[in-house]
Amino acid sequence: MGTVDFNYVIVNVLMLIVFIYAGKKVSESEKPWQYIWLCTVAFAFVLGSRYLRGNDYIRYQETFLFDYDASEVVFTAFNRLLRSVGVTEYTFLYVYSIPFILCGLYFCKRYARLSLFLYPTFLMAFIFFDEYCIRQALGFSFVFLYMGVLFDDGEEDKTKKEKVKRLALLVFFAIMSFSVHTVNMLNVLFITAIYLVFASKTIPFFLSVPSFVFSAVVLSNAIDWSYLENGLLFLGGVNEKFLIYTERTNQFFSSDAFNDEYTRSFFGKIFECIGHCSLFYLGYRTIKEIQPSKSIISLYNVYVLGSIIDRCFWNYELLRRVFDPMLAFWCFVIAFVMTNAKKVEYKFFEKWLFLGLLYFPYELGYKYLVERGRMTLFLWDM
Repeated sequence: MGTVDFNYVIVNVLMLIVFIYAGKKVSESEKPWQYIWLCTVAFAFVLGSRYLRGNDYIRYQETFLFDYDASEVVFTAFNRLLRSVGVTEYTFLYVYSIPFILCGLYFCKRYARLSLFLYPTFLMAFIFFDEYCIRQALGFSFVFLYMGVLFDDGEEDKTKKEKVKRLALLVFFAIMSFSVHTVNMLNVLFITAIYLVFASKTIPFFLSVPSFVFSAVVLSNAIDWSYLENGLLFLGGVNEKFLIYTERTNQFFSSDAFNDEYTRSFFGKIFECIGHCSLFYLGYRTIKEIQPSKSIISLYNVYVLGSIIDRCFWNYELLRRVFDPMLAFWCFVIAFVMTNAKKVEYKFFEKWLFLGLLYFPYELGYKYLVERGRMTLFLWDM
């Protein structure tokens, strides 16, 4: 481990304290917006002030200035608007950070009772995504809004007008999400399919636990997914409609797409299996005991399936960008479990599983602070 950047640690810890304070207040208050804005200001300042942090930092600086992604109409128009009002290549991330955290916490507002645990874990779960997947995270702001409408199952639509309005909002937020970044279309489809197909059914732990272990320990390194490349090449030669997929296939499945830098040690895989499988079990157990809303069950199912698939393609960066946000849904599940822990009569061995949940603050909190190498710079370090 290299030298710890204490300035970086202090700034991020202070932001975490703000989220913990706000989460506590939101869980006690009927007027959460002042605390949502407090978190938004803190998040936008810290994430907006970053410098040369993330693999795409330079690329999106240049994209912001020169419209390199002109095919993404909404994204390009947004950048042009920002430039017209004086936003620069050093301040554009302040603006990008605001809709992501604001829409994310707006979605979290529906789970105010979970806020004591949800706010800090939401920060830990999504901060890396916002930092490294800049444009995708900006578009994911609309995915949060989409989910807010999709999960609006507290009341049945009473009139045709209300149904049409709901459908129109779903279509609008979906289009906006992948107009900023096309990968978000896959996120929208994935979330919607799970919500509709599974309905109120919870994926049982006796299926999810072995599936995750097999995916993380065996499939992540044992299978050569490049065979899918040959299939797409064949389709590209037969039908021009598949040509675009053929041209991009190397980015996803070829041996060149495999990145050894992401390969984890055997013990690292065991540790993550303990963490996720503990949450799978405790989440399933708590859901069965508490009988929450359909939306909580859907968030659990998205997290379970998303994390299993994510680990399967762990070394393929572009595929991980699709499922990493789904894995980040662990924050909703762990907040639900911790909030209701005293209401469930856990058996002796089940109580020990709570120790496995320490994986999340260690892997996504502690390591984010102290194992960043040179990725700790802020604008004032220029």
